[in-house]
Amino acid sequence: MSTLRNPVFRTWETALTEHATSVRTARRLVRDRLTSWGWDGDPVDDLVLIASEFVTNAVVHACRGHGEVRLYLQEFDGACRLEVWDPRSDLPLREPRPRRFDEGGRGIELARRLAVDFGVITRCGEGKRVWARVLRAANSNVPSPES
Repeated sequence: MSTLRNPVFRTWETALTEHATSVRTARRLVRDRLTSWGWDGDPVDDLVLIASEFVTNAVVHACRGHGEVRLYLQEFDGACRLEVWDPRSDLPLREPRPRRFDEGGRGIELARRLAVDFGVITRCGEGKRVWARVLRAANSNVPSPES
């Protein structure tokens, strides 16, 4: 018997290049992976949008010549945690609210609103992981680990 409170059913990860097309690739890969795990509906759309925002931030603001972003999914009992790693350890400070006509600055706030949990893990010299956890629809059946 597992001693973990919320055992991981499935995990998946990939590396993406530092390129504008990586955002589109991340959206497609996250949707495809979640669909293959039996997820559907709003939770999938929410995770795809969160992945898009996190990967965009990593490619535009964090990579700057370091070449790689890593994308992770972990399915737990009734939830999925999405993480994006980038090579930059610092957390750039931004204005708390973007100005009305600013094109950027809303992605992290959007992710916070869509996710049940959200956070950042930093390690000096080892980059950071920005993560969000989204719940699966309450009325869906959670597959067994053998699926």
